[in-house]
Amino acid sequence: MQHERVLPFFAKYIESELGIVYAEHNYFQLQNRLEEIAKLLSVESLEKLFKLAETGITGQFKQLLLDLATNNETSFFRDMKVFKAIENLVLPEFQKNHPAGTEMKIWSGASSTGQEALSLSMMLTEWNLKAAKPIRYSILGTDISERILLRAKSAEYSQLEVQRGLPTPYLLKYFQKNDQDRWTAQKSITSPIEFRKQNLLSPFEFSGKFHLILLRNVLIYQPLANKVEILKRVTEKLAPSGVLILGSGESLLGLSSDYTQSAFEGAVIYQRKGAQQTAA
Repeated sequence: MQHERVLPFFAKYIESELGIVYAEHNYFQLQNRLEEIAKLLSVESLEKLFKLAETGITGQFKQLLLDLATNNETSFFRDMKVFKAIENLVLPEFQKNHPAGTEMKIWSGASSTGQEALSLSMMLTEWNLKAAKPIRYSILGTDISERILLRAKSAEYSQLEVQRGLPTPYLLKYFQKNDQDRWTAQKSITSPIEFRKQNLLSPFEFSGKFHLILLRNVLIYQPLANKVEILKRVTEKLAPSGVLILGSGESLLGLSSDYTQSAFEGAVIYQRKGAQQTAA
């Protein structure tokens, strides 16, 4: 029954809610996640979970399903060449093209447990320590998963998590170890960050424009129509000189003609047409 009705049913539901596609060859991943949900809800089998779903997917059941359907793989300073491009290209250009004191607004889309947002905050803090003119900044991190957002807001990480990409000098400088042998980020880097729930397929529940948007490894899971729609609305959230950064395996080719593409030491950035180009 699982492959004939249960897994296709949940795959279709997840696609309708999140746009995430579980192809048939990935049903084993979906089955593992559904089995985890069944345990959390004290449901004996996937068939009984399916019966429960037929009566309506609401409340805790819905939140668990949407939480566990997403890929929350992340790490500190993931794909370091992206951060080097921001530090060496995007930040100087922002400073050059904006009056002193302008707040740089950054959006970390699908921010997961917060490592990307914290990495950006550490990078900007270090930049400001060396720069003649510091940059004021704020970072918005959004995700669909309430469970994941709670973890991001706590800014607390295991030893294994901080060992993934976080340089030891930054760990000792910006984190403190608590009584449970977990590392908590200091307020100096968490205070500029706000985490909020946001489904990228739903109307954006925040206002304002951003100078830098990171939407990495998100579009790759979406069908074509959703990619185009998400990009259209994300573009509307970019300031006139705004920069968009996607995952290393993602591209705007065939999806949007609103951007010029630039490269910096292996990292690709996209800038809205009509704005000053940041690289040749």
